[in-house]
Amino acid sequence: MKKLLLILLLIGLSFATTVTEGKFESATSSSPLELVKDWKILSVAAIMISIVLVAIAYTIGIGLELPEIKAWAGNELVQIVANAIIVIMLIVSIAFIDVLIVGIVMSSNINIADCSNPSTSCLQAVTKEYLAEHISAAEDDAKNVVKNNVDAAGMASRRLGLYCLTIYCAQIGLTTTIAGNYAIDADYYAIIFEYYTNLLASMNSQLFFVEQISFNMGPIILAAGIIARAFFFTRKLGGLLIAIALGVMFFYPGMYIFDWITLETTVTGDKGLESEEPHCPGECSLAAPLAYIAGEENGGLAGMKEVYGAFSVADRGKGAQIIDGSLSSATGSNGTANGKTVISCNAGAYANCPQLCRELPYPASVSACINTSAGTEMACQQLPVECKVIRYIADSQINWEEYNKCPASCKVTPPLNSNCGIDPLCVQSSPDCRLTYNDDLDWRPHKTAKSLEIELRCALASHCNASTVATESCVFVLPRTGNCNDLCIDCPAHCRITGANPANMQPDCKEGDAIKPACVSCVESCKITIENLGNLPEDCGACPDEKRVLTPSLPNAYITGDCDPSVCPFDGDHRMTIPRNTCETCLFTEESYMYDPPINARCTDICAPSNNVPVKEPGSYTKIGEEGLVGKEEIKNIAKLILPAYLLPLFNIVATLVFIKGLSGILGGDIDIPGISKVF
Repeated sequence: MKKLLLILLLIGLSFATTVTEGKFESATSSSPLELVKDWKILSVAAIMISIVLVAIAYTIGIGLELPEIKAWAGNELVQIVANAIIVIMLIVSIAFIDVLIVGIVMSSNINIADCSNPSTSCLQAVTKEYLAEHISAAEDDAKNVVKNNVDAAGMASRRLGLYCLTIYCAQIGLTTTIAGNYAIDADYYAIIFEYYTNLLASMNSQLFFVEQISFNMGPIILAAGIIARAFFFTRKLGGLLIAIALGVMFFYPGMYIFDWITLETTVTGDKGLESEEPHCPGECSLAAPLAYIAGEENGGLAGMKEVYGAFSVADRGKGAQIIDGSLSSATGSNGTANGKTVISCNAGAYANCPQLCRELPYPASVSACINTSAGTEMACQQLPVECKVIRYIADSQINWEEYNKCPASCKVTPPLNSNCGIDPLCVQSSPDCRLTYNDDLDWRPHKTAKSLEIELRCALASHCNASTVATESCVFVLPRTGNCNDLCIDCPAHCRITGANPANMQPDCKEGDAIKPACVSCVESCKITIENLGNLPEDCGACPDEKRVLTPSLPNAYITGDCDPSVCPFDGDHRMTIPRNTCETCLFTEESYMYDPPINARCTDICAPSNNVPVKEPGSYTKIGEEGLVGKEEIKNIAKLILPAYLLPLFNIVATLVFIKGLSGILGGDIDIPGISKVF
């Protein structure tokens, strides 16, 4: 048992050295208290002393046959193991909590620089950002109130006087105010400013507690608690100190992140969530039709209401039979289907194709859709195209400038052929093998596996038709990728310009008076166009457009004379970089525009609900949510700040006390916190 304890301690201490560098380590190492500064050494020493005491107690208990001593020693042995586990778990938890907070910050839109600094606590940085933003917002509002108060007091103090200096009017004079009503406004602003001073005092005290107590005193209390818990006569106090330290170091600051996430709902109610709803494009809201009108383009009937609407009231039963598939077709006699045949998408074998699989490109990533034993894929592949949905981006919604950034030779042709099941061997092939290249449509991936069945299923992909026309293809047709120097041999990088004037090109780019064939046949995605060079925003004087390029090595004619860097600098405004790899110009193109035709393949991600992380600077919440608030602007601003300044901190304090009380009992610190029972 002693050896096991020593191994646990050594593992814990070695792990502590690697993951606790940061606030905890720096705060304890800089403490003037030896008890805190050397907490690791003292913890090991305390546990070793406890082990010796337990060994002595066992010796005495066994030798003198004292069962009470043996029972005490057995209990202490359990506590020693518990102490070692607590130390290790604390170290792991400290690292995990900071990693968790970094993950929340990275997934939000808030830029907190200190979270990228390994020597600081991200939790502290987030808490300080939250409070500092509210303090800044309150200070700005308070300054405006003071300014308004000065203006109102100035208006209230203005006087108008009329005097008659002649004897005929007995030198009568009259003085009166002209804007005495501003005195009320001055008092109003003074009262508002007093509220702001109280708010600022509350938030600054919270910031002081977080900075000086939570992240400076907290590590010291935790280290003292770890050491105190190693001794049986201070075990209860040690458990309480550990609980208090964890409460003020992690739980209390962590509550501010909870406040930040829920703040907009707190300020504006459920209306605050409306602005966070993702924009779901029209093509993502399309659903696979339940039936369609024969011979009519775009005649899909997506919902039950549309199917019923194709029939007269007397024939509504036919609509129900079309939906459940018991009737394969019927003549519509109402609405858009007047006198036309309505065909079911659920009749016969089609019923074996689930709604979520009725999409093109075929959703092979959904395991239920490629279940060959149940015949699901065969049923879906044979389903008429009118019963499927293709999420085309409408021409009116396409950003053609973005679409044209990626050359046609680099676009992916998706498999939009709805009748790939015409060859059963294609359906039996592995979906991840249904790939080919646009310059070699016969190529398919090859798998080398221990299982002959796996190799065979990949080989069967050759039975799936490949075409650069999406509606005729059953496989993804991919562009050829690679290094441009390998794909454009004998064509130097500075020669790879489509539409260039041979007279302005270097000799190594030409054969006679024409561009050399190697450059003409070079892969299009490795070249730039003369039009793009001509559209560069800055002019290079007499330097020809053909020489306004950037490559690792340029001929002298491209960097001297009319093209000298003093005339045509080497930057993105004056020159254009020749691609080094194929399709590198498509790296930042929106995924939908990398398909030909453009389709939206990311509807699940785009239309996903909010991940509930902070998306606004906390100070901005005082400037939103006018709904439900009435009165003067200053009163509404105060009302918004009262929530984060008073109400949420009180909730944080109560929640932290509950956490400390509960954790203290778990760690053996059953010393009651005076007065806490009156809080509940």
